[in-house]
Amino acid sequence: MVGQQEKRVSVFEKMLTKTATVSQVRIWDSNKICEVDIHLPNVDFTKWNKTPAIKCRTSAMHYTDYTPSMWDKDEHTCTLYIDISHKGKGSQWAKAMKENDTLHYLHIDFENHYPIDGKQLVFLGDQTAIGHFCALQQLANDKAQISGHICFNEQQTAKDFTKNCTGLPIESLTGYDEIYHKTEQLIQQLDDKENTIFYIVGYAKMVVHLRKYLKSQDIIGNQIKSKGFWY
Repeated sequence: MVGQQEKRVSVFEKMLTKTATVSQVRIWDSNKICEVDIHLPNVDFTKWNKTPAIKCRTSAMHYTDYTPSMWDKDEHTCTLYIDISHKGKGSQWAKAMKENDTLHYLHIDFENHYPIDGKQLVFLGDQTAIGHFCALQQLANDKAQISGHICFNEQQTAKDFTKNCTGLPIESLTGYDEIYHKTEQLIQQLDDKENTIFYIVGYAKMVVHLRKYLKSQDIIGNQIKSKGFWY
């Protein structure tokens, strides 16, 4: 767990960072994913037109990017989906988080990922991409055609995704081999490849593999939006 020394924020870091308040924390049944609702009273959510990335302080002088999603522009709240299945600093930080904690962050930037009206949207990723895909869906209009696959380390988290993310119309899988196979099937079934945008997010090796495969199927570069979150 994160010790008091790690949680204590130095005067220097306080000068560098902004703050948000943790309003609720939810752990999935598998104990692999943590949902953190945060309140950002000074953020103007109406200006968000691309997928956001908030650089959170997870320990002393260590910062990690997460994708805010499910934002409410009136309440000034949003949700972070955090992978806590590993022993990294971000995982330990999220596990120790509780309601009313202060969250310190450097800034909120924006990825060059956004939905394009009139295009089919295909999401391909792993459990680190949940927030990214939720954000893309929120930015899309109600008529957007969304499909795709997201893979998890084990079956329980895949089931949790189906239960907790009912509004995201993508299939949950277990294992990277399965997402490679399902992507091949998806490409074969697509009627209009030229009118489709692919968003590949998560494990860097998976991103590279799927990007190469799509290009081998005559998907051109500007139809593929990719982001590697971890290596």
